[in-house]
Amino acid sequence: MKQISTSDPVLEFAKVRVRRGGREVLHISELSVDEGAVLAILGPNGSGKSTLLLTAALLLPISEGTVSLFGEPAVGRSEVRLRRQTSTVFQDPALLDMDVRRNIEIALAFRNVSSRARREQSERWLNRLGIKHLEKAMPHALSGGEARRVSLARAFAIHPRLLFLDEPFSALDPEARSEMIGDLRQLLRDEGTTAMLVTHDHSEAQLLADQVLVLFDGVQGQLDSTRALFNFPANPEVAAFLGYSIVDPKGLPELLRIVVPRISAIHPAAVRLTNDTEGSYSAQVIAVQGSHGDGRLLLAVGEEKITATMPVDRINELDLRPGIAIRFEVDTGGIIDWSGSG
Repeated sequence: MKQISTSDPVLEFAKVRVRRGGREVLHISELSVDEGAVLAILGPNGSGKSTLLLTAALLLPISEGTVSLFGEPAVGRSEVRLRRQTSTVFQDPALLDMDVRRNIEIALAFRNVSSRARREQSERWLNRLGIKHLEKAMPHALSGGEARRVSLARAFAIHPRLLFLDEPFSALDPEARSEMIGDLRQLLRDEGTTAMLVTHDHSEAQLLADQVLVLFDGVQGQLDSTRALFNFPANPEVAAFLGYSIVDPKGLPELLRIVVPRISAIHPAAVRLTNDTEGSYSAQVIAVQGSHGDGRLLLAVGEEKITATMPVDRINELDLRPGIAIRFEVDTGGIIDWSGSG
């Protein structure tokens, strides 16, 4: 993880509320993003992720509070000037009806960059994103991945002080998405770009972000370093959203209550199938789930349900399906006990 600057925050929220149709859809008391940091926004559908990003990008008016960019409150005429120092990449690349090179250069032209400098920057980013061979192509001739590379090249070409990314890769196939995430990770590190990323993909947040904010109904659930948030969720709501099993020992078999004496969260990777009867517990498979190579087993353990992750090929190899009895063990390092004693 790259070092985060100790300079003044690039983005700050202070007592920000956003209302739409008479309903409050966002309430962020305090939020800041330091220079060079990448903040990912996670949350269920409808939690306010895109609303938060659009508010930060000065594309959605606030009802109360203050949004500041680069140490300056975004008020009145300053909004346009501050917005011009940022770039935004949406899920839809929104390319103009002109060839790839001109799509990149038009963003620079809007900022009164000279024609020579526009040419140099477009050349650099065509090569950097691996799309030089497409410079004369029109948007309709591009694949989804190619169009998103053009969108990123256009965004980076203006050297934004703050980059906003609203689920930019969600419509791509798994292979293209994986490649794009890897390329963006390297770009953010190489350029030292400050960014806010909205995503529904937990692995994308873990690969790209220094910090993660989880939203529920427009309100902060947890803001923490990426490692801390995924390994130590602050409460059951965040833990459940991240895929942990929330279990009450009252519903567990007696032997397992020794390991889980209080209401706790169990990380799915901490639950492992075993053939060893010593130190293991019995369960019944009640569902097999998963996609893109990752499998999940939903297990009935006493009166509780516990999730375990497992590669899909292993699930098939063992012919796991609902109704099958299995034995499992639990890595106690994957148990979160909010009482502070576990």
